[in-house]
Amino acid sequence: MAREMKDHELASPVDLPAEPIEDGDPLLWTTLIIAVAALVLLVANAGTLAAWVDEKPVSEAQQQASQAAADWKAAMDDAGATAPRDWLHARWKELQAMRFADEAQGGTQ
Repeated sequence: MAREMKDHELASPVDLPAEPIEDGDPLLWTTLIIAVAALVLLVANAGTLAAWVDEKPVSEAQQQASQAAADWKAAMDDAGATAPRDWLHARWKELQAMRFADEAQGGTQ
């Protein structure tokens, strides 16, 4: 039960109302948000998935996963879903390659 505020008190940002604001299942909402985010990343970030799989120690399972990831990346490339990530990655690599006038390629002098 929420206490009654006095005239001289200001409302606190941590004072919660006595009744819940929303009805619904917060676990269902959280599960749906995580599922949607995972699907978006799976589609738009297929290149990173393929690179991650290729970094794993070589085994029969890794080879199969690598082939599946490469096929998935090719399908997403053909659909154009990876174009925004590829564009942003190319701009990032350009910024990384920029050097100051007297800076050596290996770092600072």
